[in-house]
Amino acid sequence: MTPRGLPKRCALAALVAFLCTASAAAQDDLDDVLGGFEEEDERFEVDPSAIEESGDERFDLSGSVETSGSFNVRSHRSDTGTYYGGLQRLRNRGNLRLDAALPDLGVFEDWQLRLEGWGFYDAAYAIRGRSRYTREVLRQYELDAEVGEAWLHGKMFSDVDVKIGRQVVIWGRSETIRVLDVLNPLDNREPGRVDIEDLRRPLSMLKVVGYAGDWSLAAIAIPEIRFDENPVVGSDFFPGTFEPGEEKPEHFEDVELAGQLTGVFSGWDVSFVGAWFWNDVPRLDGGVLPTKLVHDRLWMVGTGGNYTLGSWLLKSELAYTDGFGFFGEDDEKARLDALVGVEYYGFTDTNIVLEAAHRHFYEHESVMRRAPNFVREDTAEIALRITRNFLRERLRATFVGVALGWDARDGAVLRFDVEYDVLDALTVGAGLLLYQKGDLPPLDTWADNDRLLFSVKWSF
Repeated sequence: MTPRGLPKRCALAALVAFLCTASAAAQDDLDDVLGGFEEEDERFEVDPSAIEESGDERFDLSGSVETSGSFNVRSHRSDTGTYYGGLQRLRNRGNLRLDAALPDLGVFEDWQLRLEGWGFYDAAYAIRGRSRYTREVLRQYELDAEVGEAWLHGKMFSDVDVKIGRQVVIWGRSETIRVLDVLNPLDNREPGRVDIEDLRRPLSMLKVVGYAGDWSLAAIAIPEIRFDENPVVGSDFFPGTFEPGEEKPEHFEDVELAGQLTGVFSGWDVSFVGAWFWNDVPRLDGGVLPTKLVHDRLWMVGTGGNYTLGSWLLKSELAYTDGFGFFGEDDEKARLDALVGVEYYGFTDTNIVLEAAHRHFYEHESVMRRAPNFVREDTAEIALRITRNFLRERLRATFVGVALGWDARDGAVLRFDVEYDVLDALTVGAGLLLYQKGDLPPLDTWADNDRLLFSVKWSF
């Protein structure tokens, strides 16, 4: 069924892309639907065969150089008057990663090292004229560089692993919707455009995991406090012409804590998680007037699992989160999130994933529905992802889409991508990204932001 109000151009594309970011107004609905989240086996993060093939017994250096761009389908202006039409992005990005297997030292066995960094320069702003854009846009979108994952990981005892440094912890089973996956913030500067591999922002943390048979228990301490990167003033994804100042917790003083108990069995797995953390997306506050952005301290308990049945993979997640604050409301609120999903891989070279989540706020007040909160008592998210390989897996097509609300009343994002391996190390891609207008921010202002996408990537 086509969602209410979905134009024919979207319906023809309709099977979808991943979603995007949230403004402070609709913080959790959109932040939760971003990204693909897959389980990792952390005991085998550095592939020994890759190190052997590199010509050195202990080191593997890899990376990529990529040019990616986009064109605005419809010319329009941001709320600051910046013209967005034609070429919008021409980003040149380099990624470099070093993996190393370290020598054993007494009780320290099988230790691995990863150092990763990236940087980009977007030439579109120089081509179109830098004076057209706000300082905030140039600072966020034209030039950037960062240390990515940077960690040491290995055994301290036969059944105890330690991992310290910047890393990503993936809790969720969902391919697209965030329920349990709450620890790592996201790069949401270009909603729906950022690839999954570049979406999560690593955090400096200490992770200790103990193993006993089919079970493992992880304890996590996160002293580095980082939050989502969101659109800024002057972007066509930012509503308004002014952004209030943001109050942020302090590194090392406001530590986040988390734990996970996981059991992995034949054909199924289950995990139980808990976290005391800061909400990655800020909300408006400030007494009489909403004059500042703050981050709520939240606590969450939840569970999730996968079950394999033939060519089907069934998945579920459940989370109870408390500590949400709202402008004009003194009492903190709690929310229950439930997700179910099904993945089918019985067709040759084809994978289909359908997921749905329902979120319910307890003790919902009318002020929570009004500006600047814009939060409903009950919300739903539906995600569909279809991928198919052609030409002996050299051509890949992906159709992903997320709708907010069972009838997409709060908007939808659709994306269609194709990638072709010209050579083993050279990939070219093209895509279409569409935004369906919703009743609530931020998607109520994104209807004109549709984009054509392209990319060229060389890996080494």
